Amino acid sequence: MTDTFAATGWAPTHRAPPEGMDAWQAPDPASGPSDDLAGKVELVVVEESGAWAKVRGENGWEGWVDGRLLEQLDPSGRNPDLRAYVLFGVAVAVLVVLAVLGLVGGS
Repeated sequence: MTDTFAATGWAPTHRAPPEGMDAWQAPDPASGPSDDLAGKVELVVVEESGAWAKVRGENGWEGWVDGRLLEQLDPSGRNPDLRAYVLFGVAVAVLVVLAVLGLVGGS
């Protein structure tokens, strides 16, 4: 897991969308939101009820949000955007090896 998990036992599973989101004390849209979550706040989903997700912040705060808006984090603790760069680098390396071996190209 991440260094944060090793230090605190905290292992976020999801992230709020970049624009932030509303949170409720209960999964009831009629009650109106009780809190605003900042964008990209990391959270743990502790319960689900339909489209609702009960989330907990690292500071212990809990609330209900629209779970469909949450971004799931990579369970390995790595940045999911970094994986694309790694895969691209591997693909380039394979092409270079194939070119050196003469297995690609028109000649």
